[in-house]
Amino acid sequence: MYKTIKKFTFRLIVAGNIIAILMMFLVGNVDRLQPAEYPLLANLGLGFPVLLALNLGFLVFWVLVRVRMIWLPVLGFLLCYGPVRTYTPFNLPEEKPHGALKVLSFNVFMFAPWDLAEGEPNPIVEYIVKSKADIVCLQEASAIEADSARVYSELRKHYRHFSLMVKKRPGDDHLILLSRYPILWQDSIPYGSSSNLSMAYMLDIRGTKTLVVNNHFESNGLNQDDKDKFKTLVKGDMQTGEAKSESSHLLRKLGSVSARRAPQAETVARYVRKYLDRKVPVILCGDFNDNPLSYVHRTMAKELTDCYVASGNGPGVSYHKSGMYFRIDHIFSSDDFEPFGATVDDKVTTSDHYPVYCWLKYRPKP
Repeated sequence: MYKTIKKFTFRLIVAGNIIAILMMFLVGNVDRLQPAEYPLLANLGLGFPVLLALNLGFLVFWVLVRVRMIWLPVLGFLLCYGPVRTYTPFNLPEEKPHGALKVLSFNVFMFAPWDLAEGEPNPIVEYIVKSKADIVCLQEASAIEADSARVYSELRKHYRHFSLMVKKRPGDDHLILLSRYPILWQDSIPYGSSSNLSMAYMLDIRGTKTLVVNNHFESNGLNQDDKDKFKTLVKGDMQTGEAKSESSHLLRKLGSVSARRAPQAETVARYVRKYLDRKVPVILCGDFNDNPLSYVHRTMAKELTDCYVASGNGPGVSYHKSGMYFRIDHIFSSDDFEPFGATVDDKVTTSDHYPVYCWLKYRPKP
């Protein structure tokens, strides 16, 4: 009897590990689905770290209980190598080479830190200045709540080339490009959105014309009540029925927004492709409002290199409020550049996003 129970339990655990691997594989490849056609599945990538942790738990279990079975979770990691590396890359650290550009992307949440006393220096502005980045792409860069004249004046002191683009109402979104290199021209990339936008700039970087694209794609559409309930859901403080209902509600809401966000990314990718075909180097930054295992991310990765995947380490969480911890801020580049030291700076808590930066070494193609 004991042997029968033991055998049944063993098979049950093996089956559980296999199911976890299959789920990890399916969720890890959900970015291949067009959100307009599969809105309820579009955001399943948000759950990938749970499945990743589950398979890691099986690995630890087999090491402790039956070491010869570790091949199963290891096989799972190998089968899901692509999505695992995209979600939480690991790279050997390398010193940035001489002459590399430092690129910074930061959703600054209107330059309005949480506890700034009147008259104090703006810590977001101070961070940008101290970063000594060569190219800075800012999103949600309206400074109306933080004294626009003072904020913009301080930035202009340190960046000779300053461009502010304001979305026409009702959205009234703001994008800013700060550059140590001349801006030859700028262009709005048109797509359907009442509140979000993307801007392209042609920079003269040491004699090389380089396209820089700053994006703020469609926001997640969740109100504060949705975010509060999501936080409660993640903590496990909801009853089963309510949790199921709330999960369904959030997936529907996020799915409808993903369906609007997808064509925005496709439009920007087509715009970028025109310049890649002309052999123009490209740097693309911004708040994608989407995780690394999303259709939007995959659309950009078809054209450009994700600098964090290529040179960063760990999950790199860039959004950190309301119980939502995901990497939704990204820097991409064409293969004219080699990325180094991509970092999400989680020591900077003055916005609901952390800044992300990296160094790019120009290596012209033969």
